[in-house]
Amino acid sequence: MRNVEIKAFLRNPDSVKAKAEELSSSEPEVIKQTDTFYIVPHGRLKLRVFDDNSGELIFYERSDTKGPKLSSYTKVSFSDKSGCDGINDILSKTNGKLGMVKKTRLLYIVGQSRIHIDQVDQLGDFMEIEVVLQDKQDVDDGEKISINLMKELGIAQDDLISEAYIDLLLKKETS
Repeated sequence: MRNVEIKAFLRNPDSVKAKAEELSSSEPEVIKQTDTFYIVPHGRLKLRVFDDNSGELIFYERSDTKGPKLSSYTKVSFSDKSGCDGINDILSKTNGKLGMVKKTRLLYIVGQSRIHIDQVDQLGDFMEIEVVLQDKQDVDDGEKISINLMKELGIAQDDLISEAYIDLLLKKETS
């Protein structure tokens, strides 16, 4: 699967939430997530566990650049705690853990795009736009959609970030 993503620091989360709600014409879905990242030779591998103990194992590759970027990913879902615990145990022993990210996410759907307003433990407030590319769409199509949404949400170019949350947390731990 492919999507085009933008990630930004939020200076005014309430304003962006209001604009996202207006664009989506609905209340957000509230999702609590714990992402455990594992050491891999390339890309990123994480186990995402939700409050109901279901989860997803997600491998993805994306460049660490500001602005719109292509993300290619594969995911497998688990419906219960034992599946998540088993995968975590295996990957922790075989690969080693890189770190953990805990967040509360507000999810808004706007057309083929997902707007995430994230409150990330130890980091603060962020926003992600994910434009899910359809088979016949190319990266340019996704970039145009994401840039338009960014403007509609009032996200400044200066607030864009290139790093994943795990990288920001690891950088914070070493400084």
